[in-house]
Amino acid sequence: QKMENSKNCLILFPALKSNSIKGCNCLFLLILLAILNSCTVSINSDQDHSVNFSRYKTFAWYAKSQASFSNSGYDNQIVENNIKNAGSAQLKLRGLSVQVDTPDILLDYDIMVERKTEQIQQPIYSHPYNYNPWTGHTYYTGSYVVGYRNETIPYKEGTLTFSAIDRKTNRLIWRGWAEQTVDDPQSYESSLLTDIPKIMKKFPLPYFVKSR
Repeated sequence: QKMENSKNCLILFPALKSNSIKGCNCLFLLILLAILNSCTVSINSDQDHSVNFSRYKTFAWYAKSQASFSNSGYDNQIVENNIKNAGSAQLKLRGLSVQVDTPDILLDYDIMVERKTEQIQQPIYSHPYNYNPWTGHTYYTGSYVVGYRNETIPYKEGTLTFSAIDRKTNRLIWRGWAEQTVDDPQSYESSLLTDIPKIMKKFPLPYFVKSR
């Protein structure tokens, strides 16, 4: 069941009523960006329901060439090794073992980081005080919404995708992926290692329990 996408965490907050509209705007954006960076990861999967996954006993990873890495920090040989090790550990917990020559399942992963934007509407409030020229006094009248200002919030969305292929039929049998907003390569890699068990939890094999 698809969880709430990270981009949907861009929700509208009423601006804080303040004498300083500029300060209010800055605080609004800071709160918004903080919420965006802490949004829930979306974990999804799809599978071929005609396949009996219990017959699979071994797996291996597709080898990536050096040219396939962008070396941007989001995907390189270090990231590859960490992702494959974490993924392999999850599959071994389900009773599968590594078999390089003739595996039942071939596994691959892909990392995609995209630049995106989200449009939001920030409320603009009237000044809470009014001056009466006849009495010479200033009165508090309260603040109310007089319009909206459109704001464009840029962000990066990262997607880690695992694909499982039946080696004999060369058919895709399962795919699992995680989507989230991205701050920087280091924090994204750390979050990926946390996401991998959640993705593999959707792999259609239960945890293997050894008999005593």
